[in-house]
Amino acid sequence: MNWKLLLTLDAARDPELAPHVYLMYLLFWTFFVGLFVLFVFPIIGNTLGFAIIGILIFLFVSMVWYFHKTGIFAD
Repeated sequence: MNWKLLLTLDAARDPELAPHVYLMYLLFWTFFVGLFVLFVFPIIGNTLGFAIIGILIFLFVSMVWYFHKTGIFAD
């Protein structure tokens, strides 16, 4: 497997590499949200924290919808 190709958008259109690229996207998103929940959420308080988490959930769902609509990731 070409590991350098995984970092490009062309890998998302390659049926063999698309699952790996999508997994990398999910792992990055989980890492980002996890850092927020562990370190930022306790500092900013519940109300603002829940609002930001709601926005992050909306962004995640919107991006998955966009990926599906535009066909970025090969099936």
